[in-house]
Amino acid sequence: MRLKNRKKIRYGFGSLIAAMVLPFFCLHPAMADWTADFTPPETSDAKIRIDLPDDLDVITLTQLGVELDGIDITSLLSLDGVDFIYKPLQTLEGNEHTLKLVMLNPDGSSEVRQQWTFTIVGDGSGSASNLSDLNETTPEIEMAERLLRSAYFRADTLTEFSRRVVQQNIGHATNRSTLSGSGDVNSGFAAGKWTVDGHANYLMQSDVDFALTERTIDLGEYDVNADYQGDTLTGGFSLGHHDTGLETLLVSDFYRRGVSARIGTSDRRVEAQGFAFGTESVSGAADMTGLNSTENRLKGVSLSVKPFATDVDALKLTGTYYDGLGEGSGIGLSDLDSSASGSGWGIGVEKSFGHQRTRLKAQYAHTLFDQDGDHGDAPKDSSDAVSLLIDHRLFDEGPVIGDDLLNIDVGFGYDRVDTFFESLANPGMISDRDAYTAFSNLYWGALSANIYALHETNNVDGLANVPTDRLKSIDFGMNYSFDQQTGSREWLGTPYLYMNSYFASLGRVKTPNGYEGGDTDNLSSSITLGGGASYDVWYWSLSHSYSRFDDYTNISSDTVNNLTGLDVGWAVSDRLQLNGGTQFGVFEDLDTNKNSFSTNLYLGATAELVPEKVELNFDYNLNLANGSGDSSDSHIVNSEVEWTFLRPRTNRPGLALALRGSMEEFNGNADSAQNETEYQAYMVLRVKAPFSLSY
Repeated sequence: MRLKNRKKIRYGFGSLIAAMVLPFFCLHPAMADWTADFTPPETSDAKIRIDLPDDLDVITLTQLGVELDGIDITSLLSLDGVDFIYKPLQTLEGNEHTLKLVMLNPDGSSEVRQQWTFTIVGDGSGSASNLSDLNETTPEIEMAERLLRSAYFRADTLTEFSRRVVQQNIGHATNRSTLSGSGDVNSGFAAGKWTVDGHANYLMQSDVDFALTERTIDLGEYDVNADYQGDTLTGGFSLGHHDTGLETLLVSDFYRRGVSARIGTSDRRVEAQGFAFGTESVSGAADMTGLNSTENRLKGVSLSVKPFATDVDALKLTGTYYDGLGEGSGIGLSDLDSSASGSGWGIGVEKSFGHQRTRLKAQYAHTLFDQDGDHGDAPKDSSDAVSLLIDHRLFDEGPVIGDDLLNIDVGFGYDRVDTFFESLANPGMISDRDAYTAFSNLYWGALSANIYALHETNNVDGLANVPTDRLKSIDFGMNYSFDQQTGSREWLGTPYLYMNSYFASLGRVKTPNGYEGGDTDNLSSSITLGGGASYDVWYWSLSHSYSRFDDYTNISSDTVNNLTGLDVGWAVSDRLQLNGGTQFGVFEDLDTNKNSFSTNLYLGATAELVPEKVELNFDYNLNLANGSGDSSDSHIVNSEVEWTFLRPRTNRPGLALALRGSMEEFNGNADSAQNETEYQAYMVLRVKAPFSLSY
């Protein structure tokens, strides 16, 4: 068989079976003395069979590959018992052919185990109805090659069989033996003007009490996206977990399982989208679309138009509408049996100037929201929200100062959101606020800095029984990364410094008559200073945070908190890496003059005890608390030794045996009844199977 202008694809046959079967087989040493039988095919399109010994162990089976005329056909094999079967994709030419059975070694090399030659008599022609008869000059093959521009498949799978061999004081009752695993799959292709991509993951857990969906094996999250790029139109659809890509007052950061479709012009002058999502997070295969429940579903549409031009600065209008039922978070919402109902519409305007040097964005949205649905007693709230934003880059091409380019941008914003404004498609929206913001970002070589100021009041609807408070805050951050130091300053390595701080004042503007709640007048502040350096084989970082809270109404205690942290890491060699760190905190209650102290220490190590065979992972955490009050100190140890006797490679699974354990020890400072030691250890058989295929 000659495959002209085809891309070679190489991978072991074991990847097709090992991830599923290896945990269930008893393992025996690979047999050294065995032979396979081969019977030449009688016709050019007949199946090719390699008869393997019936008692061939599964480990040896996963290490075998097959070549036909120098081309790896392992990925095209099927399995009949323990025999390899190959059905030619096209008729074999009428000449001599060579078939090789190869053994893949752990280091990635291969050796020929057995080799056969056979001859096909005739011109290789066959039945016209058989796909195998299509040759490279057949119109169907030529059309398929023109359409299929590329394709790929990737998967990373992990399967573990674990058995608990020892335990002490483990509170949760788990099965002594469990089968668990997970996998992540990505696939896609480009054909003609279409591009299709998909992603999925799965989880396996034989102890269903600890399974995410109470099933032994089930789908986690998945998505399928198809995009069409034509000369005049673009479009596509998405299925599974995704969001709409919209950032509006009505729809924002809404990542759920659902379906959506989009269409527009190639110049993006007109873009339309329709979508339907479940309002709750969903996993598993029971509800593939996320739309099974009519009580938790929303649907909507959006339309964007550039009416005058299509350049990057063109005016853009976006309209959005949605309605649905689901779990809301309205004020006073609790223990409601019925779903909340919501709907809304909004419009947004965007315009840029000077190749987006100046950008303007304005939005308005109107919603109807009923926290207990259409059949409840709660009223349906009609609310509005407005958002304005302008940002400007001071320099078209910033000035060069000290060999570095300076860039500064500034911005201003205004948001007014009614007290009862809520959208099921924007659950993170903060309601009841009238806020002015200003911000600026500076970039100058290795220096970056940012500042953000906020002035906000609540009770925007003027509710008579609700107090009006005002929040004023400033956030400031800065960091600088130095170049790698040389000469007399080489000992500094590649250092960096950073600082983050904030200041927030919350006060009362208006208190209603007869209001029995507490007053509001407090001040919060914080600053964190830190730095570190990296070297060829090690790094360090040091930081200190100071925060203070002052309540001038004396309702809460005034407090001060100091926290200091140090982290280090050292690559001792290619086979040993160490890391560790410590944190020390002091919490002061200024009203009671009581102090609490906390100390945290962690140590970690990764060691390759035997190259490419035995690896050790070790983690230790110490948590100490003292001072006023009493809480348990704890020592936590997690460790694993893994012996890999078949290293995983692309399209060839790996097999490993591990001993994994953990221990937690608790010591009550004042109460010995809190003293307790918990530990457990597992023997683990682990199969790692990475797959990859591309065209």
